[in-house]
Amino acid sequence: MIKLLTLLFIALAVLTITSAPYIAAAFYMGVSILQPQYVWFWAFTGISIFKISAGIAIIAWFIQMIRGKVNWQIYNNGIFYGMFILLIVFQLSDLLSPFSTYVSRVSSTLVLDIYSTIFVMFFITLGLMNSENAVKSVIAVVVAVTIYYTYWANNAYFSGLWQLFESGRLAGPSGSPYRDGNAFSILFVIGLPFILFGIYQVDKKWQKLLLIIAIPLIWHALVLCASRGAMLSAGVSTIVAALMIRSKAFNIVLVLGFVVFVIDQGGAVISRTVETVQRAESSQDAPINPRIVSWTVGLELIKKHPVLGVGPQRFLQASGFYFPGKSRHVAHNTFLNFAANTGLIAGFTYLSFFWIARKMYKSNKQALEKNPNKFHTYVNKAGICSLIGFFVGAIFLDLIIFEPFYLLLLILVANNFVIRERAIASDQVTESDSGAEISQQSKVRMKRV
Repeated sequence: MIKLLTLLFIALAVLTITSAPYIAAAFYMGVSILQPQYVWFWAFTGISIFKISAGIAIIAWFIQMIRGKVNWQIYNNGIFYGMFILLIVFQLSDLLSPFSTYVSRVSSTLVLDIYSTIFVMFFITLGLMNSENAVKSVIAVVVAVTIYYTYWANNAYFSGLWQLFESGRLAGPSGSPYRDGNAFSILFVIGLPFILFGIYQVDKKWQKLLLIIAIPLIWHALVLCASRGAMLSAGVSTIVAALMIRSKAFNIVLVLGFVVFVIDQGGAVISRTVETVQRAESSQDAPINPRIVSWTVGLELIKKHPVLGVGPQRFLQASGFYFPGKSRHVAHNTFLNFAANTGLIAGFTYLSFFWIARKMYKSNKQALEKNPNKFHTYVNKAGICSLIGFFVGAIFLDLIIFEPFYLLLLILVANNFVIRERAIASDQVTESDSGAEISQQSKVRMKRV
């Protein structure tokens, strides 16, 4: 069944490669976010579905370029430039790192390869995302994947699939980028706002009901992952979403529902905090929270290597060299991972993504007030809430090569581009209408003369 569905999606992407190339982009993004080769590993033995989906998207982009239908203006934005800067800085940091041992270079090569792939596919996919239908197809993918993994997580619990749990915490599919429960939980944090705002976007009752039911199940999936950072980020994005939704009754139910759910079901998260404190009390040398120690070490590494850092994925090696025995953990913070490993240029470039996204959100909001569009308003609100949720979670986690983050940025850029194009087209129509009106008035005056 899974192979048949995969073949159908491949056939659809190939058959529409010239008429609707954005389907190829959506197909790639679906594969990239879902990671089906790990969910249904038995169905994809010997089949590189990622390479197939990426290859179709690349072919679609080249066809569009040859036909002169790639709008190069879509690349004229700060987020794309920032992605390119990171690509260069990563390579320079790796080349000039003072920690160039074989052991560190194995993991750093993996990071460089993954980020390079992310950048290339960001470039390719963005070039195909120049229409409202393109953005709609990708949003449908995000919602569908979020709902599927919500089912997957809850099914693991209610069906008693305890082999999917590690120390009482649900992990993602084995071998996938979500195998760590913390990273897996951030996937729900990113998808949650698109479900919340989607309730007001869809028109059919069964669709609204599906999205409403999905909300508490997403919360339950977060509880199963037992990630304190993800629970906090989900809470923040839920509150932000409630402030944007103009329904007091829904807002009260939403926020109170989340609070009550966490208090009632969040025992695993609370117990992890209690266990951490108890371990610290039983050992005078153990810190209450190793993250604080990692952050302190990260800041010290930045002072020692501010420009290009200690080198990609060399945090542990550098901390062991400069501060032996102080910390055995990674940075546990995305900004510090960028800044300590690859320098402050990379760190501030990462932070600039959020500042640029905020500017795009405000610009979109103003444009949509003049030229209303229900769908683009939905993406604008859900996208910024999703990014806020990610930012909060990234304070506690290393997510520099977490591809759903970059795909979220891609959605924000594409939505902003389409809104700008609509505004330009609207202004041209207005100018044309004004010119026609002036011309008609001149003719009337000439007749009177």
